Amino acid sequence: MKFYIEGYGCSLNLGETEQISGFLKSNGFKKINEIKKADYIIINTCSVKMVTQQRMISRIEKLFIEKKSSAKILVTGCLGATNPNDIQKINPQIIVLDTKLEKLCEFFGLKKEAFSPKINEEKSHEKISIIPISVGCVNNCTYCATKLARSKLHSYPIKEIDNAFKRAILTSKEIHITSQDLGCYGFDIGTNLVELIKTLLKNKGDYRIRLGMMSPQHFHKFRNELTDLFKDERLYKFLHLPVQSGSDKILKSMKRDYTSKNFIEEVKFVRKKVNDITISTDIIVGFPGETEDDFKKTLNLIKKTVPEVVNISRYGKRKGTKAAVMPLQLTEPEKKERSRILSVLVKELLAKKSKKLNGKIFPVLVSEKAKGGYFTARTNNYRPILVSASFGQFVKVKITQTYPNFFKGTIL
Repeated sequence: MKFYIEGYGCSLNLGETEQISGFLKSNGFKKINEIKKADYIIINTCSVKMVTQQRMISRIEKLFIEKKSSAKILVTGCLGATNPNDIQKINPQIIVLDTKLEKLCEFFGLKKEAFSPKINEEKSHEKISIIPISVGCVNNCTYCATKLARSKLHSYPIKEIDNAFKRAILTSKEIHITSQDLGCYGFDIGTNLVELIKTLLKNKGDYRIRLGMMSPQHFHKFRNELTDLFKDERLYKFLHLPVQSGSDKILKSMKRDYTSKNFIEEVKFVRKKVNDITISTDIIVGFPGETEDDFKKTLNLIKKTVPEVVNISRYGKRKGTKAAVMPLQLTEPEKKERSRILSVLVKELLAKKSKKLNGKIFPVLVSEKAKGGYFTARTNNYRPILVSASFGQFVKVKITQTYPNFFKGTIL
């Protein structure tokens, strides 16, 4: 049987898409890249935002039109778990599953197996491997649809992850450690992220580890030990701490379990402890009840902390979440304008910060193919530099052009 697969969304979802592909191949299925020749078309979906959900629906509709008449479409992932009715409205012949591999096994009549690092995944990037270390989380954010899809925390054992890591470094130079929230990894099995990373770094080799997102309140519990590990150059000096808002009133309404002051303190601590670390954060604008004053507090927080990466989202109702039925919902024009104002501020701050690096020389790993014949090289603090060659190599690069979110450089 021949299958075609697409995956969307966060690194966790992309990692599980690779596991689905590897799992089916190990059970005698043949992966192909042509939709019209596939017997089964699998789309592993994301539903984190309304705009993402609409994009997923449109893609499923297109796949249904493009497939051969006898082919079956299987929708897995978060959209399948949270919005099955919306998918079947496209066509009732579409098979809707959820985020569990066991459901896919059941459909194909295979021995049931759960997602885990034990599965030999099929990489979608030549030099990058993605290793999911847990699913679910312990948070209860009022806006989050992913919580509805993945529920409670389930962490994979360190030994299983380490074995997957050993496989990965045989062919990959860059390893992405990912989950719904890295910060709470191990809380259910009596360990934590620090112990995991210490174990992984015992593996010899010239590789780089990139850590995924972790909530600030969890990071605080082990921040001393984790920041010590950044002394090892094999761990990218990159930290993704999503703050979501600069207003304590809004953070409380979101059930984020920290304050804006807490976040500012974490950033100050990290910058003092780790030179040149890249801080990434997320902001949701237009959350229910967000006033102009609340929004100004978010602008001020960004001015105080100046993260190197700021992911901006406009709040959108997600069916089944507490925030969807909250009063004082903002209009789309209001949310769009606040997003624009924040985007302009971030661009100005980062353009000014980036200019200081023009002409500087950095050791980099050229790990990704980019558009226009370029490759993306990553500095030791995970800043992206577009270069023209040396894919998969460690080289030195001189920055020749600066932009708010990336650079261009020349290989020396």
